Amino acid sequence: MKLPCFLVPLFTGFALAGAAPSLSPIDSVDVFIGTSNSRWMMFPGATLPFGLVKLSPDNQGNVWNGGYEYTVGSISGFSHLHGFGLSGLSVMPVTGPMEYNPGLYRIFPGSPDGPFGNMWTSGYRSRFLKETEHASPGYYAVDLFDWRVKTEVSATDRCGALRFTFPETPEAHLVLDFGFPTEELTKVIDVTVRQTGPAEIEGCIHQHNQYAGEYRVYFVLQTDQPLRSMDAWQRGPFAGKSSNYGTDWQTPVDYRRGVRALSGHDQCGVALNFETHAGEIVQVRTGISLTGVEGARRNLAAEMGPMGWDFDEVVRNARSAWNRRLASVEVAGGSEAERRMFYTSLYRAFSAKSALQDVDGGYVDFTGRHRRIDRPGAAVYSGDSMWGCEWTLFPLWTLLAPSTASSWTNFLVDAAKTWGWIPQAPVMAGYAPVMTAQHQESLIVSSYQKGIRDFDVAAAYAAIRHDLTTPGVPMPNGGFAGDRNLDSYLAHGYVPEDAGPSSNTFEYAYDDWVAGQFAAALGRTDDAREFERRSESWRNQIDPATGYARRRRADGRWSEDSDPFKFGTTGGWSGPGFEEGTPWVYTFFVPQNPRGLVALLGEGRFNRRLQAGFEQGQVDLTNEENLQAPFLFDYSGQPWLTQKYVRSSLAKFWSPTPLVGWVGEEDEGQLSALYVQWAMGLFEMDGGCSIRPGYDLTSPLFDRVVLHLDPHYYGGKDFVIEARHNGPNSPYIQSARLNGRPLTAPRISHEAIVAGGTLELELGPAANPKWGSGQ
Repeated sequence: MKLPCFLVPLFTGFALAGAAPSLSPIDSVDVFIGTSNSRWMMFPGATLPFGLVKLSPDNQGNVWNGGYEYTVGSISGFSHLHGFGLSGLSVMPVTGPMEYNPGLYRIFPGSPDGPFGNMWTSGYRSRFLKETEHASPGYYAVDLFDWRVKTEVSATDRCGALRFTFPETPEAHLVLDFGFPTEELTKVIDVTVRQTGPAEIEGCIHQHNQYAGEYRVYFVLQTDQPLRSMDAWQRGPFAGKSSNYGTDWQTPVDYRRGVRALSGHDQCGVALNFETHAGEIVQVRTGISLTGVEGARRNLAAEMGPMGWDFDEVVRNARSAWNRRLASVEVAGGSEAERRMFYTSLYRAFSAKSALQDVDGGYVDFTGRHRRIDRPGAAVYSGDSMWGCEWTLFPLWTLLAPSTASSWTNFLVDAAKTWGWIPQAPVMAGYAPVMTAQHQESLIVSSYQKGIRDFDVAAAYAAIRHDLTTPGVPMPNGGFAGDRNLDSYLAHGYVPEDAGPSSNTFEYAYDDWVAGQFAAALGRTDDAREFERRSESWRNQIDPATGYARRRRADGRWSEDSDPFKFGTTGGWSGPGFEEGTPWVYTFFVPQNPRGLVALLGEGRFNRRLQAGFEQGQVDLTNEENLQAPFLFDYSGQPWLTQKYVRSSLAKFWSPTPLVGWVGEEDEGQLSALYVQWAMGLFEMDGGCSIRPGYDLTSPLFDRVVLHLDPHYYGGKDFVIEARHNGPNSPYIQSARLNGRPLTAPRISHEAIVAGGTLELELGPAANPKWGSGQ
């Protein structure tokens, strides 16, 4: 007898170590990696690069890391949107009677931990057998054990495709629960649905959460066979509104059969009813839009129309899109697990954020106003905070996907033109109140410094200068733009604990340096000089008596709290302390001037502390503000320790399993993007924003890395990194040659990479203190 999925081995179906290398990059992607340690935006379902539709199974309640949890043995629905703060339209196949009894029968999602087989508690949730679950980029399939329905899903940018194989039953249903659980607590303000044809419904879900504010998800849902009927339910009365965000399962439910429309709110939904014979396939295709039902219909016609009801063609289209995206880099050597982790990480760097516009360029801004973009290739994006992306997504995009960097840069600059500020956390293309500082500007500046200049440069500089000289302000719809503590920072040369997090001194100083490099590149000498002066403000936050970052009052006195290992802030992101880090961590946060920090602390003390941090656990590679730590040794005369700790960290903090994947805040592909760079042997300490950007070097995981450079921006040549005598116990660079000439420094210019050529590294099992230590 087969066992339910929660009783079978967790890694059933995964590729075995030593298997033959994949024929194409997509075959090395394992979408289940990290799905027991991931958030709403990191899912095993189907999407395209930056697709609006992210159609994936859900199986949890309204919890942090909501959505899909690998170890939960059941599924409650397949929902279409899994962007940060974005959700909507869950579809779940069910068989059996749908009559409502005075309990909780099949019109609620049930509990992830059962018990199952009880109509009062399991709702429409179904268990599944783990060996029936299969997925790859653009495709997900599973057999739902309790309903005996095979479910397959795929997606285009704005549309979903679902294929259900039903058993013989007069009671086949598709349940659309509009109040299903999501990661962010979401209020369903109102819902409208109407049947518009024998095999079609359309509708709108009007909802609100603390990050996206109010927004509407419009949909058109078509089936390939007529509906027998449609039912609807509403917890509480159909008429009127409820202010309840949560789920009050004691509230009576009004269940209505044979309806043509629903007008509901909060916990409500519809059931689409069919009669099926054994093995009968019911296909569904959905068009999604944030502008209106007609937008959803246009999206459906444009993206799904050419493929008709050919589900397999939708899957092929998604596979082709992902292969094109992932083919920018080839790796050889290393282990099968390392290749799988590498390409999965590359996939994650493009799968979590969302482009919002319809096929005709229409979109709704964060205030609800309808707008349109008409520039070819332009997009309007939604995503979480860009805090920390200067080391993760941005360097990866500018190197491997400059068209992505260009598109995002244009979006940020256009937003500033419209609203006066560059968005730092652009949920629904707006200004969500998440995290701190303005590190999104590093994408704009690094793009410019690397020759990606197809944006309004003058407007970009004006926006950056404005944002770093103007105190932040509240924005419509509950958001916030700019820096909350800028006044205090400018007045004191640091952020006093009376005003906000001391860590913001370090964050703001980095932004100042980025702006100064942009100003210098544009010949704005006075601005460059002023921003350069401000970029040294980090020195004012380090206690000279201890050599550690420390909280400081507005009157200049140091706080009594001198513990360098005390974590976090008091009062959330805006309170005193060190945001999501310790004073120890922020002492090393000077990416714009690591040599200045080494000189301030003294090379010996700097290296002793940093090495002890790795050995004793003070280094935090689970969150963004300390991701530069291994590469600091490249600036302190001991690059062999960079090589040592990058290798050991790759093995310790990333693992190609569902239970681990990455350790810490993956967010929207940040730690995945970091893995890709480190595995190639590259990193950008300053985020690529210097006038002559370059990469810090370490030994790659792979024997051979080939970068296929974008022909539009970089001429289309290849850059090859070859590592001879490579292996798990051979991480140390003995010597290096660039295009046949000796390379003695542990860094290489961006210019040299995009010109094409070969970097040859000789590796060995013992450190070579002579290579790179004098630079």
